[in-house]
Amino acid sequence: MDKQTFLDKFRAGPWLIVTIVMAAVVGFLYPHQLGVLLWSLTKLSAGAYLGYWIDRSIFYYGRPGDICHKDIDTALLIIGSMMRRALIMAAAILALGLGV
Repeated sequence: MDKQTFLDKFRAGPWLIVTIVMAAVVGFLYPHQLGVLLWSLTKLSAGAYLGYWIDRSIFYYGRPGDICHKDIDTALLIIGSMMRRALIMAAAILALGLGV
């Protein structure tokens, strides 16, 4: 595995660091809220995971990374498939986040 592939796996790393720091702050200031925070983060993470796999299973033929960019039409297709995936993930995150 080369360096670029390894770093690509952690492209959301800064968000993870910010989340850990904020959870530590909440734990220090309001330790009784850690259970609620953990439950909320679990639901949001599960929503993102499920949304991604829902998109992959429904649109198995239209994955954004599999489309070769050749002209403006394929660029629009890539943009559309990325937006579709983002909307499905957002819907799953909202569905689990608004639930009890």
